Amino acid sequence: MAGKVRHLVTRSGRYHARLVVSKEPRGIVGKTELRTPLGGEYRQALEALPGAVAQLRHQVARAEPKAGAGGTTTAPARSPLAPDQIAYSHYMQRLEFDDDLRNEGPGDPPSGCGRMNQAGGDGAHLMRL
Repeated sequence: MAGKVRHLVTRSGRYHARLVVSKEPRGIVGKTELRTPLGGEYRQALEALPGAVAQLRHQVARAEPKAGAGGTTTAPARSPLAPDQIAYSHYMQRLEFDDDLRNEGPGDPPSGCGRMNQAGGDGAHLMRL
């Protein structure tokens, strides 16, 4: 037998997505829990549940920085960088790593991850090429 579906509640024969709001953002949100109606059909409610819960969590996430601004504790942001900023940073790190590998002298050991040693040599076989 299947267990209880998380965040899914039935009220008066209708299905709702339910998310409890933690103590910090309650003052900003104004509620102890958030609910979104999902309809009267169980299968449709199950299909709509993940999106509805994501929207409710987004509402709480938007309220968290506002709640933290008035308090004494500051929690780190859930995502300090936007996805395009993360991708750009990663790309620049990869370019820097590639430049380091390309600019090494012929007898210098690799400064990055030790690719020469992983290949099973110290670079002498490359000098013979």
